[in-house]
Amino acid sequence: MEAAQKEGKVVWYTPIPEFGISDVLVGFEKAYGIKVEVVRFPGNTLIQRYSAEREAGQVLADVMHIPETAFFEDSKDKGWFADLNESEVPALANWPQQFIPDDHYVMVNTQPIGITVNTDEFDPAEVTSWDSLLDKRASTRFAMVDPTNNPYYLAWLRMLEEQYGPEFLESIAAQSPKKLDSAVPAAQQVAAHESVLMAPAAVSGSLALQNEGAPIETVYPEPTVGIEGYVGASADGPHPNAAKLFVNYLLTRAGQEVLNRGYAASPLPDIPDSIPMPEGYTRADTAAAIAEKKRLLGLIGL
Repeated sequence: MEAAQKEGKVVWYTPIPEFGISDVLVGFEKAYGIKVEVVRFPGNTLIQRYSAEREAGQVLADVMHIPETAFFEDSKDKGWFADLNESEVPALANWPQQFIPDDHYVMVNTQPIGITVNTDEFDPAEVTSWDSLLDKRASTRFAMVDPTNNPYYLAWLRMLEEQYGPEFLESIAAQSPKKLDSAVPAAQQVAAHESVLMAPAAVSGSLALQNEGAPIETVYPEPTVGIEGYVGASADGPHPNAAKLFVNYLLTRAGQEVLNRGYAASPLPDIPDSIPMPEGYTRADTAAAIAEKKRLLGLIGL
């Protein structure tokens, strides 16, 4: 820890919502006296930026936090990320093994995928399965977030097909859903009663509206997958000791509380104010979903 404190700073590349960042910064600095510099962009943008910096011979980010495993896997042979072990990241000893896919990166949270409903139209308690997507009340009033370029949304489609068969996805297409580019405008439609439900939905897309009193709530039918966040520490980064200390902090209960507050689920149980991990949660097979992208999109009319 002394070496990390001498470095004095850690640079964190992350796509998480702005409201999920500030408590992490305060908590880490209070615990260790080390400041965190945040670079926040969507995951794909961060991957492009980090890759371009690396290929130019620069290492500006200490910690990379993205909803992506393929990037970390592809980076192994390039040596871009440091090994994470219990001697330098002691919190790994208590981390569930199924959320440590590799020595170079670890899953720190997930946003379970569910259905955001207009509570004036639906009692959230009655939305217990994905069959609700075919409810007559949602016919022509279903906002679908475009899954085309999101591997986790494609994995959600694949999960639905495995659970219900391809005809279920065809029935979704028959609902003529309104396709929107992102979750925020889709949630706004539900809040304005233009649509009565939206999917695939992560609560971060609707939380601000919900906190303002909009009649919306996100529920999680089972089984489900999620938008999983992974972190790795740059090899040869500008603050290597602070980077591993920061990764370790994110894996502690204190770090998990501030990282996931209000919008994400933790791999650890009983984290206050986080989204509970749904009992039917399964790891998303994004590689298989990407391989089947064209067929899956065809089933839902895209």
